[in-house]
Amino acid sequence: MRTRRRAAVVAATTTLLLLAGTVGARVGSTAENLSDAEFFALLDYDGIADLGGVEAAVRAGDYAAAKRELLSYYRSRPANDAGKFTHNDWPGVLELTPDHIWTLGSGEVYRTTLRFSAQESTVTADVTAAAVAATGGTAGFLLMARTKEPVTASVNSREKASGRPALRLTLTDGSVRTLNPTADTYIKAGTDAGTSYGGKDVLQVRDQGSGPFTAETRKAYLQFDLRGVSGVRSAELSLTGRADAAKDVMVFSNSEAFVESSRTWNNTVQNTYSWQGDPGGFDWLLPAGADKEYWYQLARFFFAGPLARAYQGTGEEKYADALIGTMTDFIADADGYGTEYGAGSYPRSLDTARRLDNWTAAYEILRTSPSLDAEENVQILKTMYRSGLHLRGNVHDSPNWMQTQKISLLHAAVYLPEFTAAAGWRGNAADFLAGQLNDSTYPDGGYREATSGYARGYVSQYVDLVEFMKKHGIAFTATEKLRKLGHFLMDQTLPNGYTANYGDSGSDDQRTVLRRLGELLGDQELIYVGTSGKAGTKPAHVAARYPDTRVAVSRSGWSADDAYLRYNIDRGPHSHPDELSLVTYKHGRELLVDPGTYSYSSDPRSDWLRKTTEAHNTVEVDNLPQNSKAAGEITHFVSNPAFDLISGNTDASAGAWHARSVLALRSGVSVVSDQLRPRDTASHRYEQNWHFLPDANLTQSSTTKATVTRFGSGANVTVVPADPGKLTASVANGYYSPAFYRVSDAKYSSYVKQVAGRTTFDTLLLPSSGAADTGVRITRLPVGTLTPDLVTALDIRFGDGGRGTYYKSWATKAKRAFGTYNFDGKILYVQDNPAGSVQSFILYDGSTVQRAGKVLVNSPVPVNDIAVTYDGSKLRIDGRTLTASTDPAKAIAITAPTATEVLLNGTPVNFTRTGDFIYAAAAS
Repeated sequence: MRTRRRAAVVAATTTLLLLAGTVGARVGSTAENLSDAEFFALLDYDGIADLGGVEAAVRAGDYAAAKRELLSYYRSRPANDAGKFTHNDWPGVLELTPDHIWTLGSGEVYRTTLRFSAQESTVTADVTAAAVAATGGTAGFLLMARTKEPVTASVNSREKASGRPALRLTLTDGSVRTLNPTADTYIKAGTDAGTSYGGKDVLQVRDQGSGPFTAETRKAYLQFDLRGVSGVRSAELSLTGRADAAKDVMVFSNSEAFVESSRTWNNTVQNTYSWQGDPGGFDWLLPAGADKEYWYQLARFFFAGPLARAYQGTGEEKYADALIGTMTDFIADADGYGTEYGAGSYPRSLDTARRLDNWTAAYEILRTSPSLDAEENVQILKTMYRSGLHLRGNVHDSPNWMQTQKISLLHAAVYLPEFTAAAGWRGNAADFLAGQLNDSTYPDGGYREATSGYARGYVSQYVDLVEFMKKHGIAFTATEKLRKLGHFLMDQTLPNGYTANYGDSGSDDQRTVLRRLGELLGDQELIYVGTSGKAGTKPAHVAARYPDTRVAVSRSGWSADDAYLRYNIDRGPHSHPDELSLVTYKHGRELLVDPGTYSYSSDPRSDWLRKTTEAHNTVEVDNLPQNSKAAGEITHFVSNPAFDLISGNTDASAGAWHARSVLALRSGVSVVSDQLRPRDTASHRYEQNWHFLPDANLTQSSTTKATVTRFGSGANVTVVPADPGKLTASVANGYYSPAFYRVSDAKYSSYVKQVAGRTTFDTLLLPSSGAADTGVRITRLPVGTLTPDLVTALDIRFGDGGRGTYYKSWATKAKRAFGTYNFDGKILYVQDNPAGSVQSFILYDGSTVQRAGKVLVNSPVPVNDIAVTYDGSKLRIDGRTLTASTDPAKAIAITAPTATEVLLNGTPVNFTRTGDFIYAAAAS
């Protein structure tokens, strides 16, 4: 049945039509002047024979009859491919959306509604899903009025002597833990918007009046500390309170930490608003204080899928009626907001494209509903047509915008062949989408938007697109370009199948996208990574460099426990000031993380995450963010079976040029060397930062300044700086956002130098499968009179008694002495076992290594890269440019007195021996 609100909407849109006149069709017609005559002139009567009844009514000038005939046509038209909904479901959508209550993103999740009465009582809510999701972190809750009425609910806070809020957890071992909030407060609009109520003994909840809020609106927030909690089987939130009269209060879980003493209406970025009871419904504008994405995403009609699917599954007209009413309400409001095509292009092209996809898919379900009348049907079709006009002509510089726009246009063209413009839309979209991969990717295949989530979404949409085009006989000609982009996505993927977060993004599982793309293209490597090795063929490489994208990845393999390091100097839309930042993973856990984004709002946490260099694993100069558009390049990329060497530099900091070299061993151990060259003679502040997951439980040694993680179980990492006496070290307070609209407090380690002239940081990253190594020490070795900005040499003592020696020359290579070594190359790393014997060594761009006066390795010509590993009587030699040779005049002499077997790049080879030296490989 038609509601009063919908009747008013239809009356308003009918008035607009009457005012529009009946002049001839114009391609540029906007919302207010697309008359019935113009609209019906857009239909393809020659190509669609079943439109004869519509055409006859139009010829007779009877547009009311034409509308009835058109609705009859669509009701009886065979099913057509309408594409997919952007969203299929989320908690509360069927209950709350018809009442015009909507939440942006997944940061606030509706759980239930509780009722408070006039007498104080205790009510409970099952919040198991929320507690399980928050295990090991913070569980938060938002309390908000369900209906708009002048009634206040007063809930006891943690300051109350009795009846305090409680979270009762039943664990899998049968034990029960009851937690009280670590913070709770409420916020109030109006003249009290700047007031904090964190010390009050009651939490007030209230909402009344029209619009998204009024001066009387109050919302309450609670948070519970679940760190150290694991194995949650069930959870119950208990609240004690009363109301002026019976009052329904919604409970949302949220993933946002807050400080109760400072939280106010003014500084809270809100994601849930209610127009419940407002005769005008949603106004489709941005509520004051909301995240700026709120109105954009509300207008995308993400809720269309759940409502339409509910109607399709149940046949209950209330769902169709609610969705049709919301669509016509949108048309009536947005037609008056001044965009080029009225509701057809409001508020932006990206939102228009998302909405058109959702409306197209919804229309296929709603067209047979008795709740859809002829007038509403035409209004919806007019708006969809105007969206098509907008999307065909609109151009945007963002790849994901243009891709989304043209995919939506193609869906509409296929679904609505009744419009004469459909054929042109179809060709325009197909041609653009085939060519866009050239514009959206670099020559090396990398994605131009510097964000992991957008890259994944972009590839995912292309998978859907190509499947759709194949289904409808539309050729897609950019298959190989799409394959290159898919391999870029594969290489960025962590060993556990998730994204290594970077840019405006969160961490998502990439495996489904990779598997689907692999199946679409017949690419066995994509299938392998997309199925975690259950199908397909393991990629032949473990490391990858994308020189145009300015990204490199080192890994030890493709299983969940393997080591991974991402090295970044990327740039482009959605990038952060994170040049030369690293992300690392080992033993099933991200150890050094990019802290994420949180939101696009002006919230201080978002600004810190998105706009500061301090929030990334690199060096910040003079407390200023980098310019991610500045010049930079990856200068060296050496991938040896035993290690990767990645070096690059950037001009992104105004105060100094920054170079970073990373020696990444396949074991997951890495040595990071930073060189800073100031642009003047003044003193500069350099801060090297390392970021961790919120439950890392950081400690920092007062002597070595090493930062150690202490996770409850599993992998850990030790970050060990050289020259601890020259650093100001601290564990600082930051944030971590695993996904949009979710954020928690997190600690990070900071190392600061204030110096004039060139300077360096040298840092060991030491992962472990269990408890971190707290005994590791680094001592700098002198190299003649040369300073560390020219040559670095380190003596590394591990907690198990093992020893490492590291040498890095920033200057022109020459034979130099350090510790017990002499070396003539650029990089050397030697690993000793606890007994003091050489276990392995690697070198880059050198010929000779002497240890304690004895030759360890000697080559007649410089060796680009070589790694030697001693394993009892077996000697393994690895190098990219090495060839088998037993000729002492050409081959490399390697000390190996006990070797009886030699492998060169994994293959057994012959060798000759002269004393302690063996000859098996030569540099080419």
